[in-house]
This record gives sequence, C-alpha cells and structure tokens, in this order.
Amino acid sequence: MKQILMGNDAIALALTHAGVDMVSGYPGTPSSEILGNFQKHSQKLNLNTYAQWATNEKVGFEVAYAGAISGKRTCATMKQVGLNVASDALMSASYIGLKGAMLLISCDDPGFYSSQTEQDSRSFAKFARIPVLDPATPQEAYDMVKLGIEISEKFESIIMLRPVMRVCHAREICQVDDTLHVEPLAGNFERNIPRWAAVPPAGRFRQGLEQLERLEVIKEWNWNNLIEPKAKALKGSKVLCLTSGTGDGYVREALEERGIEADVLKLDMPYPLPKEKIERLFETYEKVIIFEESYPCIEEQLSSPKLYGKLTKHVHQIDEFSKDKVLSTFANVGLIEKNNSYKSEKYNQPLPVRPPNMCPGCPHRDVFYSVMKVFKKKKSIYTSDIGCYTLGLNQGAIDTVLCMGASVSMASGFAISDPDKTVVATIGDSTFAHSGVAPLINAVYQKHKFILLILDNSVTAMTGRQTTPERANPTDIDLKKIVEGCGVTCYEYVYKPDLNQTVDFMKSLKNAYENADGPVVAVIREFCVLDKDRADEWLPKVYVEVDSEKCVSCDSCITAYKCPPMHYNDEGKMEIDPFLCAGCSACLDVICPTDAFIRKNKEGK
Repeated sequence: MKQILMGNDAIALALTHAGVDMVSGYPGTPSSEILGNFQKHSQKLNLNTYAQWATNEKVGFEVAYAGAISGKRTCATMKQVGLNVASDALMSASYIGLKGAMLLISCDDPGFYSSQTEQDSRSFAKFARIPVLDPATPQEAYDMVKLGIEISEKFESIIMLRPVMRVCHAREICQVDDTLHVEPLAGNFERNIPRWAAVPPAGRFRQGLEQLERLEVIKEWNWNNLIEPKAKALKGSKVLCLTSGTGDGYVREALEERGIEADVLKLDMPYPLPKEKIERLFETYEKVIIFEESYPCIEEQLSSPKLYGKLTKHVHQIDEFSKDKVLSTFANVGLIEKNNSYKSEKYNQPLPVRPPNMCPGCPHRDVFYSVMKVFKKKKSIYTSDIGCYTLGLNQGAIDTVLCMGASVSMASGFAISDPDKTVVATIGDSTFAHSGVAPLINAVYQKHKFILLILDNSVTAMTGRQTTPERANPTDIDLKKIVEGCGVTCYEYVYKPDLNQTVDFMKSLKNAYENADGPVVAVIREFCVLDKDRADEWLPKVYVEVDSEKCVSCDSCITAYKCPPMHYNDEGKMEIDPFLCAGCSACLDVICPTDAFIRKNKEGK
C-alpha cells in the first residue's frame, strides 16, 4: 500500500507495524511528531499501547529500556541535544543489552534550524558502541525502523535510528504494510542480577568484553547484509563516493547533472563498519570521497591515502548538505572546475533578515517587557532557557541561553561571580520539570540570591504544544507546591493582559529580593495563544488601533514591546495589522508615552 507520509509519520507508522507497543520520550524539533503520530495510529487501530511524554529524555529512555529488558519491543524518542540528557543511562545500557528490542530515535538538526548545537548522533552511537541506522528519505526511515527492531532482537542491543530534519519533515510517497501483522511481545521480566545489576569492576568488565564481541559480529552482519550487496553492483569508476543519510541524494543528483563518472556506495549503518573489508574496495579507485552529515563519523573509522572528507578539509565542516556544497567538494578534489552555478550574480544581495518574534498576544512578551521596566539593564543579568520564551532575546531581556535548566544554574553562578547585579532567570513550566528542579534545590541549599520566573503556560509550546505533567495531572502536580517542596516561598501571579498589573508584580518581586537571603521564585500562570483549548478563555478579544494624531513615531512600542502587528505606515505613523492582532489589548497601557493606542470595536476589525 502507498501513502504520502512525512518522515516522522512514516517512523510512527513503522513502529506500529514493527510490533512496538511502548514509546516514551521528550518533545524536541525535529522529533516531536513521532510519539504523537504513534498515539494516533494506535487509537485508529484500537491497539493497547503505551505512548507518553516523559519529564525529560533520560526518564523517557529509562522507561523504554525497562520495557525492553522485560522482553517487549520499545522505543525512546528525542532530538540530538536530548540525547545528551539521556546519555548517562545510554552508556550503561549499551553494556548491559536487553531481551526484547529497543530503538533509540535521535533526530538531528544540521544547520541549527531549531537547536543550540549541530551535534551528530552517529558519533554518539560510536561513543556508546551501539549500531546506528541513517535514513536518507521517509521511505528509508520507515524501512529502517523495522530493520532496527529486527537487529535489536537479533543482537540484544539498543539500535539508534538517526533521521535528520530533512528526513523528519520531508514528505514522500511511501510503500508501507497494508495490514497490521506483527503482534506486540508480552513483558515478562526475568531476574538476572549478574546481568541487570552488574557491579563494577568485575561485572561491568565482563559486559564490556561482550560488548566488543557483539560489535564485531554486527560489523560482519553489516557487511553481509547491507554493504556487500551494494558493493557488488559498483561499476569500477576511478572515483568512489561513500555516502550516508541525506547526502546520498545530493551526491547522485550532482553527479548526474554534471555527467561525472563515479561510483556511489551508500552506507545504511555508518557504525559499526567492517574497516578492512571496506578499505579493500578502495584498491581499484584513485579517489574516495566521503559525504556525511555532519561529523566525520565514517571517515574516522577508515584510513587510506585516497580518502577525501571533512578531516582533509575537502568537504564542508559545518551546516547541512546542499547540491552547491557537493559540487564545491568535487571542485576541491579536482573533478570539476570551481564555479558558483547556484549563486546568481544579479541577485547577490542577502534577503532582509526577519528577526525571531513571539506570537501576537503571547503573555511572555508582557513579562519580559515588565522585567525590563523594573530591573534596569546595566544593573541586571538575564539568564534564560530553551523554549519559545527564548524569543525574549528580541526584547533585549535575555543575556544567556545554554541548555535545558541552565537558566537556574547559571543564575546561581552569576549570583556568586557578579553579586552587585540583580540576576533574573526565566524558565518554562515544561523545562522546569525537565531539569530546573535540581538546580533550584542547589540554589536554596547554598543560598544563591536571584529571581526565578517560571513561565507556566501549561504546554510544551515551542515543540508543538505537547501536554505537560501539570496539565495532565493538575490535582496531583503543581509547580507552586514543587517549588515550596524545594524549601523556598513561591509567589504566584495569574497573568492578565494589563501591563500595569504585571509591572506591579515585578516591583513586588524586586522588593522581596532586596530582603531575601536566597532565591526569590515566582510561578506566572499564563496561556499559549495557539492553545485551542485555553486561549479563548484568556484572550479578551479587545482589539486596538492607533490614533495617528497622538503617535509621534517615538519607536517605544516597536523597539521595546515588539508585537508583530505593529508597523509603520507610509505616513511614518504606527499602525496595527488587524489580521495579525490577537485581541489581547495589553498594549493599551504603559507602552505608549502619548497614549496613542486606543480601543477598537470588534465590528470594526
């Protein structure tokens, strides 16, 4: 059966068709749709499956791994930076192995489109000594999910699937199973203390030796089943291109377009590689070029004077693939002349940059505006975190962004290193549950003095509004109680689209900070304007227009508040685009020194 599928939907469908019935993880672009789509397929087929978001990637991994050592087929989903969080559990689990099957899906983001790093999960698989499959298309992603489960069961090893953003979010006509014919496995944990609870050094040393032996067997399997059948079809040109993942399509297209004679060998499992057998293929070639995204994972496993790649500086070092980069590589190794055929000399000016901005009506904007009003920039440091509130950068209200939970830890560090400044940290509700609690406990324990604002909009907003623990279990989980459980008073503010009230609340926190000997923490109850279940309850639907006679074009609104509907018209006066305005009415007070913003009747919108 053929279906038009986005890569992540193909992965979710393949998990269902492979008999996986436990999926856990944490949302993060470009991986977020996998778990949600798996839930939809399960509901449509009336399957008894578990698919839930965990509080962070480490928890998600450990939930799935427990299922796998009980004999079930499981999956953990995350993005590449989430793999950092799960790495502690992964490194030990890779020694121990499993009894059922487990697929670790780590979706990479070459080009930094929605991530703070470009890291290559294939290199992490090599670090953890687990096999990794690298799909180039949604169809391959579908096929490799099923292959990964098969390999995992065969070798009792975690298998990584590493689709990149251009696979996750591409669409393709995919050939998929027309019926569900794989039954999920029943869980039945069998006690085996020497394996599941191996104590270093003796127990873990033994497992380390078994891990190395397992890798050698998988290398042989990789050669016999994935590499050798393709190697036999090579024509014997003077140039061999080794590809992996999305680079394969760009390479084949560039070769065909330029009429370059070269063989292409795509490595579906870039780790572990049978080094000696692959290197014997090089004997008949003059040049071997390695195209991979984004680290030299394949190149680091091979050695030959004929090799050209990232380590030799012939292939681009950073950013995602493009046909232009492939052609540049061909020029670098002397196959073609250098040119800029994909760069127009006529249109060589860069396009205008559209800065990142929060949605119209987003409460985060009011919070950051109020912070900047109350805490003067020269006397403050603003640490923040990973989420849509990171867009507070656009208002000048953020000085540092590192990783999940770091806003709290770095606030502690700045409180120690630069005590004459007021440190204001911002973190979202999902991020606080993910990795903000532990650094807050540390701050309370060591009496680090700063202000922490927990922006509670009740969704994991940036990655698609996935459900948070507090949203799913509001009677059992409450951020205010969690903060108080850490040993500190928690202030609470229920957001209203009234900047006067929000500014007054920030002033009250400033007063509390001046008399405090440790962290001052507040939970700000908000909403997400894209949350269809809650937004209508919070938005007053009061629309605003500008009195052009009062507007003096002072830039106060557009430089400090920065709501997308605001723009200058041809007369140099501020206007509000009625098609973008969310009707929050927050701009009616405070932001305009001449009170040029006035209420507009809904009928006139």
